[in-house]
Amino acid sequence: MSKNIDHALEEYGVEFIKNCIPDDIINRVREEYDRVDSTLNNSEIPKNKPIVVLWTHVKGAQKRIATFDEMPELWNLIETVITPIVKNRLGQRITKLQLLESIIFNKPATKDNVLHWHQDVAYFPLKPNDQFAVWFPLEIVTKERGAMTYALKSHKEGMKGSTDLHTRTKFDNEDRPLIPENPEESGFDVRTMEMTPNDMLIHNGKTWHYSGANQVEGYTRRGVSIRFIINEVVFDPRPGQGAAFTKQIEISPGQILNSPAFPVMS
Repeated sequence: MSKNIDHALEEYGVEFIKNCIPDDIINRVREEYDRVDSTLNNSEIPKNKPIVVLWTHVKGAQKRIATFDEMPELWNLIETVITPIVKNRLGQRITKLQLLESIIFNKPATKDNVLHWHQDVAYFPLKPNDQFAVWFPLEIVTKERGAMTYALKSHKEGMKGSTDLHTRTKFDNEDRPLIPENPEESGFDVRTMEMTPNDMLIHNGKTWHYSGANQVEGYTRRGVSIRFIINEVVFDPRPGQGAAFTKQIEISPGQILNSPAFPVMS
């Protein structure tokens, strides 16, 4: 894969950036997560501030909700490391860099925790739907531990349908074509991204990706997804899109997404 970031994102839809998160910062974020995870039971979603969703990848698990008041180390990482990198990589593509969503995924060992092939934009009621996501782990991830896997160049295939991420069941009233069950059989180059906690992925919101089960006994795989929109968008709802996200929206279809829940990153 090309080392030229802009070219890689344009050509392949994903870029792997190595050794960009300092040890001291990621260690503080990990410790903060452990502390919050041990006590957090909240599922209420505030309307006026950005949230962090803690999502255990086991079917039926309830998403828990924190705010950055409880996770200042994660906010520091987003503000001082991630945002400058995103701005540097995307450059003039950005007209308005807005924080859309922050999720910490936890894949317990030897559970049925596959997340099937999907593209992010299919789940978000926005127009235009230009978004990029940053993903990084809190520990070493390998293929056996549920590393992220991408279908290169799939972002050029346009919008696809949304499905249940655990079962691949199509949502009601979903009329868009689905991502093939095995993109490799459809001719796509599929890559698994094994990473350390110092590494970061950036992917286009249209790029197809999935993560397999954590098959290593005694090992918990935790990954953080920070999603941005890169220009002004309006609310454009349809079935099967962004439950936690839409509960923070208090505007009508067609109105511009402006809210302290989705801050513009300076």
